[in-house]
Amino acid sequence: MKLMRHAIALLTHNPFQTIRVVAPGLALMIGVIAITVVFAPDLLTYSTANPKVDTLRWSGLPLVLVASFILSYALMAVLWHRYTLSASRKPHPLGPMLILGYLWRVTLLAAIQLGASLALILPLTFAQQNGGGVIGGPALPSILLTTFLTQLILLWFSLRLSLILPAAALGRPITLLQSWRLTQTMTRALWGVSTLLALLNTVLTATINSLAPPTAGRTLVIELPIYVLEGLLIFSVLTTLYAQLIQKKRLIAI
Repeated sequence: MKLMRHAIALLTHNPFQTIRVVAPGLALMIGVIAITVVFAPDLLTYSTANPKVDTLRWSGLPLVLVASFILSYALMAVLWHRYTLSASRKPHPLGPMLILGYLWRVTLLAAIQLGASLALILPLTFAQQNGGGVIGGPALPSILLTTFLTQLILLWFSLRLSLILPAAALGRPITLLQSWRLTQTMTRALWGVSTLLALLNTVLTATINSLAPPTAGRTLVIELPIYVLEGLLIFSVLTTLYAQLIQKKRLIAI
C-alpha cells in the first residue's frame, strides 16, 4: 500500500500546484465539454446500453469531440509525468510528435485491454448465467463481483505494461516487454494497488448508477470529475513506479 499512499501524496501535497501543472489539458477538456453541451449533448449520455444509441451519428463533430477529449486526457497525463519525473534530468522537448507517440501507446494498451477484457468477460458472463438459474438475469451482487474481478485483473495486467506511458512522456520510450520485466519485482504491490482501484471504481459506479438515471447533468457534475480524479491517481501511480523502477529514486512530494 506504500505505492498507493505515495501516489496520493504526490497529488495532494500541493493541490493547487497539481491543478496548475495539468491546467492546459484540463482547459482543453473543459472547452471540449462546453462545445459538446451546445452542439452534441447526446455524447454525454452515450452508452451501449442506451436504447437511443442508434440516434448518435459517429461522424463529423462527434468524432472530433471524442478525439479532442482523449487528447486532453493524454495531455494531462504527459504534463504530470514530466513535472514529477524531470527534476533531475531534463526530458525531451514537449511537441506534437511526443504527444502522438504517447497517444499511440495509449491506443495500443487500450487494444490489449479490449482483447483481455473479452477473454475475461465472456467466460465470467457464461458462468454467471449458468450458475444463476433464475429468470430475469443475474443478481446485482453477482454483477458487481464480476465487474470487480474483471477490473482487478485488467488493472493489474495494465499496470505491468504501462511503464511505456511515462517513458514516452519523457521522450525515452521503452517496450511492452521491458515494462513487463521491470515490474516483475512489484507484482505483489501491484495486486494491492489493482484491488484498491478496482474496488473504488466498482463502488463508485454502483453508487452513481443508483442515484439517478444517466443524464447530461449527471455526467457533467458527477461522472466527469470522478473520471478526472481517477485518471490523475493512475497517472501518479505510474509516475511513482517509473521513478522507483527506472530512475531508481523515491519521489518527493513537491
